[in-house]
Amino acid sequence: MVDFSTILATPEVRAIVQERALERAFHDALFPLLLFRSEANPVEWPAGVGDSYIATAPGLLPTSMQPLRPGVDPDPQSYPIEQWEAQLQQYAGTLDTHMPTSAQAIVDLFMRNAQQLGMQAAQSINRHVRNRMFNAAEAGNSVVDGALVGSTAVRVKRLNGFTTARNPAITGASKVRFDTVSGANPLQVSIAGVANTVVGYTPDTAGDMIGPGVLTVSSAVTCADRAYIKSRDCSTVIRVGGGNAVDDIGPTDMPRLADLRAVVANAKKNNVPKHLDGMYHLHLEPESVSAFYADQELQRLHTGVPDAYCYKEMALGVFFGCIFIENNEVPLPTSVGSGDGVTFSQGDNFAGEFYSTGVATGTPIHRALLTGAGGIFEFYQDPAQFLTEAGMIGHAGPVQVANNGIEILADRITMVLRAPLNRLQDLVSASWKFLGDWPLRTDAATGDDARYKRFRIIQHAVQGT
Repeated sequence: MVDFSTILATPEVRAIVQERALERAFHDALFPLLLFRSEANPVEWPAGVGDSYIATAPGLLPTSMQPLRPGVDPDPQSYPIEQWEAQLQQYAGTLDTHMPTSAQAIVDLFMRNAQQLGMQAAQSINRHVRNRMFNAAEAGNSVVDGALVGSTAVRVKRLNGFTTARNPAITGASKVRFDTVSGANPLQVSIAGVANTVVGYTPDTAGDMIGPGVLTVSSAVTCADRAYIKSRDCSTVIRVGGGNAVDDIGPTDMPRLADLRAVVANAKKNNVPKHLDGMYHLHLEPESVSAFYADQELQRLHTGVPDAYCYKEMALGVFFGCIFIENNEVPLPTSVGSGDGVTFSQGDNFAGEFYSTGVATGTPIHRALLTGAGGIFEFYQDPAQFLTEAGMIGHAGPVQVANNGIEILADRITMVLRAPLNRLQDLVSASWKFLGDWPLRTDAATGDDARYKRFRIIQHAVQGT
């Protein structure tokens, strides 16, 4: 390429001129809007109650439809009860800044590191909420991993929704809480349409209840690889084109307004409340938004109105009491785990599969998530409860001076700037921390059999896949 620089192109002149000066600023990376965390209702953790918290909800009494006989008292009745649990856990990240290097650098590395940590904290917590909601929306739906012949050990792609059960009608079983499956507390399932019960499980990674593993069933199973398995209380999944698993989605199965009507109708049938804005929320990524425009029903609605906002802005707005929220953090191979779309990642435990047939040559699976009010909570520990007279100088507040550093509290996340404690006192640590949990409430005691009713999902393909 010919050099048309304004500097005289001679070796002697160029040797005494500084070239390629480094700009004195960082340019921010492409960063998505973080919208999932706003779905979680914040609840402060009560002080002095331990690290676990059990919430309780009653079901409904059966309606009384028959008149009483004269002189006969009504029979005592009872209503179902269910519980769900939260457990405090700590999440954090940190960066060290060598202050002599920061002072000599052409940009302020310390301030940039603090900003990068803040973005990491926000995105990390947003994805925790995202994974909880999407996993609830697909709970109890999976496929067999490998053909089986007369086996009671059923390897599945995901354990999500198959490891706990609640059996109010079985003597000795869990009647209120969803406890670990066992012979005394079984989970009813169907495998390739044949009824069975899960009585145990073994995860590939100890303690994991989401990723791949082996289910122990009460009756021997013979089925093909990728046969579907559903629990009795599985979440309602709308798959474009129908079917029982992601393998039934083909490249032409793009989302339609009919699918949205189906998912909204199912939520209303189960009395799922709308959010405070009077709407259900539908989170979907830009390719899903684009795919909706291929729907003939949507096109007919806008025939003769090319200036309608949804075409001018490529924003679908509101349909059927549901607001469309374009969200780049909807799970895709590029935003989950290992990024290959096939391998499950313990570090980012989203339970869905990204391709039909489970391999990268299958149809890419996209998802739109519908949420109702009150489905997820953010239980958080107030950092002021950690402080004692010996451990704090001044008063607790959004910014406080603590021993050996400064703490900044924002959106229930604490940023800690620690004073240099190494021998040369020139290595400053910046960290963030969050102590809390994001429990999902269950609604198994009312409506249909689904355990989680406040989350619905539409699985579909997009144009070109």
